[in-house]
Amino acid sequence: MKPSPEAVAWGKRQASTSPHWSDAKWSKIEAIFGVKLLVPDETEQQDQENAETMRDAA
Repeated sequence: MKPSPEAVAWGKRQASTSPHWSDAKWSKIEAIFGVKLLVPDETEQQDQENAETMRDAA
């Protein structure tokens, strides 16, 4: 089920008022929590690398 056009418009308005996080801010968050936040393409690549590592280890 798709959201209504009104809901989509509301979501776009909300997103446009949200602050944009800089790369520096994301780096600080990564350092604080000790994790690397990946974008979807990087996540897929990391999953493939992990699968290859697991195969090599077996």
